[in-house]
Amino acid sequence: MSENNDNKQRREVGDSQQTRAYAGYYGLWVGLCWAASFGFYMAGLTHPLVSNIGLLVGVCSFPLGVRYLRGFRDHVAPLPLRRAWHLSWMMFLAAAMICTAAQYIYFAYLDNGQLVRSYSEMLQQPEIQDLVTRMMPGQDGLAMMDEALNMFAVTPPSQLAFQFLFLNVLLATVLALPAALMSKGEPETR
Repeated sequence: MSENNDNKQRREVGDSQQTRAYAGYYGLWVGLCWAASFGFYMAGLTHPLVSNIGLLVGVCSFPLGVRYLRGFRDHVAPLPLRRAWHLSWMMFLAAAMICTAAQYIYFAYLDNGQLVRSYSEMLQQPEIQDLVTRMMPGQDGLAMMDEALNMFAVTPPSQLAFQFLFLNVLLATVLALPAALMSKGEPETR
């Protein structure tokens, strides 16, 4: 009986290691999509069409992740819901780490205040000023926006990265369950 338990434990440890390895590999590609989406968005501040490409790349990362999970299910091992969720969450968590690293690199070495300048220029447009005034009646919305931009400008890149990390992990957690539900089950036969 003890030998049976040892074999079961070894199999579970092997399954866990296999799940983490695949999650890291799949997360790499999903994370590169997220990083590219972020890069396209930042480039889109000066070229609006490019930000639409970034949105498309970001949205397409979810079906890509689901495709990877289904590939795992069909070619590697069955995916009961618990394992599907674990694999999905680990994959999106790896993607979150990669995207956060790209965001840190951008703000530490490439931005040079471009984001703050772009938003400051947008706040000078009359239609944006009107929109902010209507969104915040009874308050000086423009002054609040200027103050927020000034605070963003002096925030160190490492602190920005931690804030983005929180948002990225939240996104990973939200996406994990639907992806797991879409890919759970036994391998499909063809």
